[in-house]
Amino acid sequence: MGLDTLWYTRCPAPTAASIAIWQGWLEQEFARDQIKVRSLAASADKQVQLSHYRHSQPNSFRFGGYVPPLISRARGADLKVIGLSWHDRVHGFFALPDSGITNSADLKGKRLAVPRRVNDDVDWWRASVLGGIKALFKLGLLSENDVELVDVVIEREYIADARAGQAAGQSLWGAVSQFAVQREEVAALYRGTVDAIYSDGALTAILRATTGAQLVVPLAGNEDAHSGFGTPCVLTVSSGLLDERPDLVTRWIQRLLEARSWAVAHEDLTHRMFSRETGLPEDLLHSAYSPRLAAQADVSLSPNRVALLRSKYQHLLDMGLLETAFDFDTFIDPAPLTAAIDALKPSLAGVLLR
Repeated sequence: MGLDTLWYTRCPAPTAASIAIWQGWLEQEFARDQIKVRSLAASADKQVQLSHYRHSQPNSFRFGGYVPPLISRARGADLKVIGLSWHDRVHGFFALPDSGITNSADLKGKRLAVPRRVNDDVDWWRASVLGGIKALFKLGLLSENDVELVDVVIEREYIADARAGQAAGQSLWGAVSQFAVQREEVAALYRGTVDAIYSDGALTAILRATTGAQLVVPLAGNEDAHSGFGTPCVLTVSSGLLDERPDLVTRWIQRLLEARSWAVAHEDLTHRMFSRETGLPEDLLHSAYSPRLAAQADVSLSPNRVALLRSKYQHLLDMGLLETAFDFDTFIDPAPLTAAIDALKPSLAGVLLR
């Protein structure tokens, strides 16, 4: 029996996948092959939905945060990295407005929250927060001895905030999931058991709007900041699919590559689409991301992006969050992206290779 379904999942982030999925490009692309394109949200099976973190569903693509793919690969999951994106977003440490904390010096002797999900085997947000704390120390303004790291224990699973549905473009993750990520950390702030919390991206807009929290230590995480810090979005695919049908993988990437030009030409519509994708009201989108967001709806394997992902791999390894080391270089397969770029008209190549 031939392949009849390609599965996808994505994080609630402003990526090329958001555009291709909402525009129906992927469904259109594979309809002529009688291949259905389905979101993991189309399945009510929890184990299928958990493929968002474990990459366990065969014939699937994922475009989202870096932590699950790295942890899954270390556990022997069947996946390859075939593209990366890097969009500007706010990163940093926040404190309540009446805390008396306004800068890094004020954090000396204070308590920083470190969330810990006790019922999730891929705790992506804890890894992200620890990465932010590592970047804070790297600034040289504070040392590890200057602050106390306080675990905020969370029993609720990430998947508890997922949603299922058959609607076109359906994502597992909507506004509820976004607003829920830092619920317990914010409660700890209000209780006074911690003094500051790390946040990034859409979560920063939610945090500021709901609590009035102030950014007291920003972290430079834009692609052109050359800070060595940032948050890559990772495009992965099941290795079995790539081995057996590289043509389908190439065609999938082609449709994603077309997103950037479309986004730049339809900037207002793109921003509305990204607002819906991130769970943010449109007027909060640019308080979390930069005005050049539409131009960053691209996919590449540029050296600086690969280096960023490599640094994330090393971070997770150093923190003991990977069960075993693996060959990072063979984790990335550039062949499908190269084939997709070659298949597109030459006039786009300069944009796509940036």
